[in-house]
Amino acid sequence: MTHNKLSRRQFLRGSVAASAAVSMLALAGCPAPAAPVAQTGGEAAAPAPAGGAVLFWKPPHSGREADLWQPLLQKFMDEHAGVSVEHQVIPWGSVDEQFTAAFAGGSPPDIFYLPDEWYPKYVSQDQIADLTDHIGEWKENYQESAWTGATYKGRTWGAPFLGVAQGWLLNMNLFNEKGVAIPTNWEEFRAAAAALTDTDAGTYGVATPAQVTNWVVMIPLLAAGGTKLLSDDLMSVTANTEGGIAAVKALCEDIIWNDQSGTPVGATDDQRLSLALGGNIGMTWVETSGIKAVWREQAADLELATIPMLKLADDGKNASWANIGFMFMAAQSIDNPAAFDLLDYLATDEIQVEYVQKGVDLLPLKRGIPSLPDIDPIVEEMVSWLDQGWGVGTQISIRWREATNSLVQETQAVMSGQKTAEQALADVVDTVAPILDGE
Repeated sequence: MTHNKLSRRQFLRGSVAASAAVSMLALAGCPAPAAPVAQTGGEAAAPAPAGGAVLFWKPPHSGREADLWQPLLQKFMDEHAGVSVEHQVIPWGSVDEQFTAAFAGGSPPDIFYLPDEWYPKYVSQDQIADLTDHIGEWKENYQESAWTGATYKGRTWGAPFLGVAQGWLLNMNLFNEKGVAIPTNWEEFRAAAAALTDTDAGTYGVATPAQVTNWVVMIPLLAAGGTKLLSDDLMSVTANTEGGIAAVKALCEDIIWNDQSGTPVGATDDQRLSLALGGNIGMTWVETSGIKAVWREQAADLELATIPMLKLADDGKNASWANIGFMFMAAQSIDNPAAFDLLDYLATDEIQVEYVQKGVDLLPLKRGIPSLPDIDPIVEEMVSWLDQGWGVGTQISIRWREATNSLVQETQAVMSGQKTAEQALADVVDTVAPILDGE
């Protein structure tokens, strides 16, 4: 086992600066990465091809993104004489910037992928095509939750493409070495985090969720406390309930700040990943796509287990982050038959299997797509949580990103000892409530 020792306290002085960086990066629209990937392509936006050509943009879910798509798109072109597809891989860190520039310049991609947290913004700007009358009959082909996510303001805007599930990945080598059992409640979770932490040896109980996208941890955390970030009518902040405060206090205040049982708040994503893959972190929040592609490849000697965010309040639940990505069409491409042909192809069972399942180890959203025979047991368990109703994700709202940006910044202030959980969630209300309008 490699010991990558990091002093936790030495990062605290820089935590305010880190908080500011979180806000700036979150505004750039960087979603939770499935795993660190090589960002292939992503050059400046090219003008949309004319005639029978289709420009297709997609952020990567794999370090081999371009290679995965090449044979699939070639097959499409072979079957559609006269149609050509130009595929561009857009790095996650510049998605919002490049899409905004492309739409503003009148040269957006014809077909593109975006996750649920971003698309309402572009709908409100009349940049995404209303597909209600074009793919409405597809509804029965998809899981109900996936189709619901494609619906905003009573209209259908995209074809559900893939889903993700996330949870705590447990390093059982470290658990067994310390004689710690898998936790089943928050008291046990806190005790386990403390027992697994030995800063002299360079080991930590939990990977501190201090990255710019830590809402993928905080939304399930709120669900464990029996609440969610926004009300169902999108008119108020509902995170600051008794259960919500207790949940944020349990992880961010008690475990990470008071017990010092997490990795340093100022550590980078790469530092946390290096520690985790080196066997130096007991519990790390991960996405299903990273299990085979990263953990089984780079930490093959680790025995792994998984648990969801554990129920904390009586009205709470075990929770997993689960969100959805869609294939959209630009509003200005609505009269391009080739674009519709590509959208049809991207919605086939073949793509759900070859790209979503085999290519990036994520979740198909169409009904009747069986799990692969070689599905990883950790992935299989995380997916099973969704059938139990434990999945929580994006509330489709034009204000969602602003709300999650505030939640990220305020919970990081708790993890670095600047605020209590109660103060932080009160500040989320003060920041977000004035901008909510039900949209």
